[in-house]
Amino acid sequence: MRNPLLNWLFYGHLWIALAALALSWQSTYLATGDPALYASHYFVFFATLGVYTSHRALSFQRTRGYPTGRRYRLISRQPVASALVAILSLTVAAAIATQFAAAAFWPVILALPFTFFYLIPLFPGGPRLRDLPYLKVVWVALAWALMTDTFVAEGVRSVGSESFIRFALILAVALLFDSRDVVLDRRQGVRTLAAQRPGLNRSVAMLLLLGCGLLSYLSYPTAQGLPLLLAYAAAALVGRFTRADRGEDFYAVYVNGLLLLPPLCLLLGLLS
Repeated sequence: MRNPLLNWLFYGHLWIALAALALSWQSTYLATGDPALYASHYFVFFATLGVYTSHRALSFQRTRGYPTGRRYRLISRQPVASALVAILSLTVAAAIATQFAAAAFWPVILALPFTFFYLIPLFPGGPRLRDLPYLKVVWVALAWALMTDTFVAEGVRSVGSESFIRFALILAVALLFDSRDVVLDRRQGVRTLAAQRPGLNRSVAMLLLLGCGLLSYLSYPTAQGLPLLLAYAAAALVGRFTRADRGEDFYAVYVNGLLLLPPLCLLLGLLS
């Protein structure tokens, strides 16, 4: 991927931040029927962009300056620009946060430990959350479900089927990403299902995605449920062809893109 703009989009975490914004929009739209974007959606976008860029910098430091893949090239070649993106994004997120009552931030506060300790040891010399056997995908799914669903839908609906669907969606995508990280995880001593049973790992991810589609179809009116069913079915099809030998571009563009499929299909259904 030689185009600088595409590099920033897919490896500079803009793609993943857009997915977080779109999923947060999906939650509020399904809960209220209001298709507008609000401050909470933008907060999720900038917080995601800042956190993921910061995490990439921390991960790069753990490689001691020797990138092991394309996802590290941007930060290795443009460290100052990457640092500015992280700082500015977190600053904007903090500024947006001043618009909300403190009580509305309990999902964000709950997500912070999963985010912070994912790459930071729980105690000096101790493990990180991602080091715990078979659980690193769970922490990612919990943090995303809290940020892109519970936080934005707080006050407009109680925790329900969409919360479970969001957790299952992120869990499925995280399982697929573990296929990309098998070599790195083995080097760091992290046990994952993708490393131990790659076929089962892929099957679990596909079943989760199909389950998301079925539950969405049963939970919402046809005008919303059918586009979501088709989106999750298409995501499961992509999951079927996700393997460890796929290049990093495949994961950066298509596997991350799975997160955009449900809100995109929902939006197309709304506009049709």
